[in-house]
Formats: sequence, structure tokens, C-alpha cells
Amino acid sequence: MELRHLRYFVAVADNGSVSEAAREKVHTAQPSLSRQLKDLERELGVTLFERHARGMTLTTPGKLLLGHARQILKQIDDAVSAVRSSPMVVRVGVIPGLETGILPELMRLARRHAGAVAIEVTSSPSSSLVQDLTDSALDLAFTRPSEMDVDLHFEPVAAHQIAVFVRRECGLAEPPALSFADLVGHAYVSVNRRVAPFLRGAVDAWGRQRALALAPTHVAADIASAFSLVMATDGFALMPDYAESLMPTAITMRRLLDGPPPLLLTLAYRPLAPSPMQSLIDAIVREWPRTGRSPVAGS
Repeated sequence: MELRHLRYFVAVADNGSVSEAAREKVHTAQPSLSRQLKDLERELGVTLFERHARGMTLTTPGKLLLGHARQILKQIDDAVSAVRSSPMVVRVGVIPGLETGILPELMRLARRHAGAVAIEVTSSPSSSLVQDLTDSALDLAFTRPSEMDVDLHFEPVAAHQIAVFVRRECGLAEPPALSFADLVGHAYVSVNRRVAPFLRGAVDAWGRQRALALAPTHVAADIASAFSLVMATDGFALMPDYAESLMPTAITMRRLLDGPPPLLLTLAYRPLAPSPMQSLIDAIVREWPRTGRSPVAGS
């Protein structure tokens, strides 16, 4: 039994005529409608209608089925209406620390193009976001580019300078900018390589170019723990400039002279994946503001 059988049955019951129901209700040929009713009766093993010269009336089993059929069809129609009126859900991945700068603009663009939209956010390192995007667990992600994922497109939208973060009362905080030589001999706090592989790779390459490895003295799990270690050790941390919006008052940021190249931020998505929201994703990618730095205020 299919839903169309129930719709045809109710239409005939309401009209009392196969020809009238076929013409005015279900818009199908009369022979086809008669065949569908016969199929329904055969499947149920009962006679649903008494056929007369001037029309059709329901049998006792037909009257019993009519009440249930109306209830089933109403529940289906209510479910369809609820789904159609529910807001679109966009699953977005963001590198930790960029949420406050990205989400307001994302919501503005999403509502502009799709009206009521719900945003579900996953805050994780780039490698995790790229994997979630590949696995279709995300619709788009603000992440570092990955050359290994050929099914994804990475649209550049911003670049983050690597800066020095030190305790305000530390001697390293006195000059407005610091060089590589200024950092040598001080405790170096680094974020875990698994969490920030792009950052660690850029800093390591920068050190090798100066024929001196910049080996971490302490390794932090994330930005927050890096700040905690900087305050506890009077050392320094090298992190993207957007971390300035997250640092406690005891920490200050200093520009890094002749530092590593900026870290590229991209808007990543699956351009070939079939998706009911693909037009929205295309619009967000097309209209997202391109900047030289992160869109975080004050960074």
C-alpha cells in the first residue's frame, strides 16, 4: 500500500464517484483510478465500496478505513508543512579563536540569501575541519588550505600575521616590535603541532632560514593554555594575530620583524557535492569579504 492509494480512496469516498474524483481531485484518468482502488481492495482483502448506477458508497470496512486514512494523510501533510517551514541548517567549521569575527558576517549573509537560517558551529583545528568537510559532516569551513584534498575547494579570504605574545611586565614587552634575535634565549611556548600544524610548520621554517632551530621550551594544548604558560614562565608565544582578541590583560602582542609568511585562511567547501543549500554556500563564498588580516576587531 502506498500513500497514493489512500489519497485516491479518500477522494472517491468524498465525491462518491470515480469519474468525478479523477477529474476534480486527483487529476488522473478514470481507468487508472479504478485500477488503483481495485489494487487497494485486493491488498486489504475487503470490498471498500458498493458500486451503484449513480455512484459509490462505502462499505463497513470502507468507513473504518476512511477514518484512519484521513488521520494518516493529515499527519503526512503536517510533517511536510513542518519540514518546509523549518529553518535551513548550515553546518560550519571554524578554527578556534575566529568565531567572534566570522559568525556575525556569516549569519548576515545567510539570512540575506535564505531568510531564517540556523547555524551549527564546530570549533576545531584545521585538520579536523578538513576531515569533517570531506566526510560531509560540515557544509563549509574556515580553515587553512590542504593540498591533499582534491575534492574540496579552498577559497582564500584572509591572511593572519604571526605575532609575539609576551607578559606585559616582561622585558620582551618593552620594544614595539621584536626580531628573531630578540627571542633567542627566552622560553618559547608553542601550541601543539597536532592542533596547529600550519603555525608550527611556518615557525619552524622561519627558524631554519636563520640557521637556528627554534625549539619549544613548553608545548600548550591550545591558545588559552599558551597564554597561561607565557604568564607562568615569562616566555613568549608565536601565534596568529587574531589571538590578540582572546588574550588576558596580563598579556600583550608585539609585531614580529621579518617574521614568517602570513597564514592563509580559506573558506573551504565541496563544490561538486549535491546539496539543497549549494546555492547559499555559493553566495556566501562569492560575497565573503576578502581581507589581508582576520576579520576580528582589534587584531
